[in-house]
Amino acid sequence: MKIETGFPFYGQDVGILVFSTVTPRVCGDAGNSRSFSYPVRYEVVEGGYADLIEGSLQIKASILRACKNLTSLNIKAIVGDCGMMSLYQEDMGALAGVLFAGSSLCQIPMIWQLIGRSGSIGVITGHSKLLGERHLRSSGWTDDISLSVQGMEDEPHFTEIVINGGLNLDVDRMRQDVLRAGEKLRAKTPDLRAVIFECSNLATYSADLCELLGVPVFDTISTANLLSYAANPPRYL
Repeated sequence: MKIETGFPFYGQDVGILVFSTVTPRVCGDAGNSRSFSYPVRYEVVEGGYADLIEGSLQIKASILRACKNLTSLNIKAIVGDCGMMSLYQEDMGALAGVLFAGSSLCQIPMIWQLIGRSGSIGVITGHSKLLGERHLRSSGWTDDISLSVQGMEDEPHFTEIVINGGLNLDVDRMRQDVLRAGEKLRAKTPDLRAVIFECSNLATYSADLCELLGVPVFDTISTANLLSYAANPPRYL
């Protein structure tokens, strides 16, 4: 067996890109390391979520710098914790030198195949007016993939905590917000076959939503799990 050398520490294959915020991040959220069944390493991206909405050369450089910092420490796969980071999926995938998923949304083409290219994929996003066509196309979405987008911007506790940066997270209230958004999504999408959370803060409630809607639910954690397996597959023999 080859022993890795040349690094100050070992055993972390997946890196998570986050922004510097003080919003509470409970288990299930990509910003909480207990959400993962394997060690992860965090890297803070300089800038803010607002910079990702339209994109800029500055935020692109910050993301690339963060990726390079992680790869210099032998990280083999990188996941962004905000769906808006998908704007840089192609650039970072080419430049980072390792597996890169800018957001959970990069699973959209795979999900479409898994459901037989039929029905619709629901996308629950932090703010439906901020998730634009550019973000979706950069994630691999094409016109033949039927999407139904439901925003969380009208849900009171989500707005208080995630959009406005509140600190007093009530998990039960947030769960109610998520399930209410799920009900709205189901009501307007009769052919719903699967759901994906764009916002990494919501993966905590994936099991609740799956139980409510009776369809598969994908999120940032499922993205990271896929990359973790590919970067360090188990040895069976």
